[in-house]
Amino acid sequence: VSAEESVRSIVLAGEGFRYEFSKTAGLFTSMVFHNRSLLTRPMEWNLYRAPTDNDRNIDPVWTGVGYDRPTVKVYETDVSTSENGGAVIACRLGIAAVTIAKFLDISAVWTVDSQGRVDVSLECRRDARFPFLPRFGVRLFLPKEFGTVEYFGYGPYESYQDKHLASRLGVYAQTVDAMHEDYLKPQENSSHIGCRYATLTDGAYALTASSETPFSMNVSPYTQEDLKAKKHNWELEKCGETVFCIDYKMSGLGSNSCGPELLPQYRLDEEEFHFSFTLLPE
Repeated sequence: VSAEESVRSIVLAGEGFRYEFSKTAGLFTSMVFHNRSLLTRPMEWNLYRAPTDNDRNIDPVWTGVGYDRPTVKVYETDVSTSENGGAVIACRLGIAAVTIAKFLDISAVWTVDSQGRVDVSLECRRDARFPFLPRFGVRLFLPKEFGTVEYFGYGPYESYQDKHLASRLGVYAQTVDAMHEDYLKPQENSSHIGCRYATLTDGAYALTASSETPFSMNVSPYTQEDLKAKKHNWELEKCGETVFCIDYKMSGLGSNSCGPELLPQYRLDEEEFHFSFTLLPE
């Protein structure tokens, strides 16, 4: 794998693929595999979710500390060659909201092999003075043609840490449109916990996210920004892309619209956590 480094980016290239990594965001901005662009826009760090009815009390707290508008500061980036001829990008970054203290430190290692496989390792440290996170992961925007998903996790209904008794662990295949839960008031929906892998395909190409540790994932034709902004389901507009969220965890839903706050065991409030996963294009 060859690596070309500039002030703002690192371009990794091998037989049949070309990936561009942003040194200002700590994520890939472009992934082209056998002349097929897998990303329609740059990857994003994903900490927020469209508020649910049960988030009505905690959401002002989350937005108050800037979880909905994270700003990334990359302190250092290093690129090297692995033993098998692949490329390794190591970077250290912090996430904060503008004018507010940093709430998350991340040490990230991205390893790309000669076949275009990407192994990701994230060591995270959260400032415990801040409230628990809605979620933590990365958000990918794929072409809308990637409209079918197969996954091994809790399904076929949406599942969360504290809402999965109606779901079973197994292999499921659905369209991205069918994954959407059509709530009258748009909100976070259709996440699936306990996932070992999730594969999105357009019929010719596929992108698989997998992990040895069960993770949470979500695919949708809508962005979380649109789900938050719209008050009625008939106002929703598809974004023209397939939104793919790969999460270490998402906090549970709870019952705080009219009941108690989310129980501690369902909160993403670890001060230190590790998340590793693989992206495999085919």
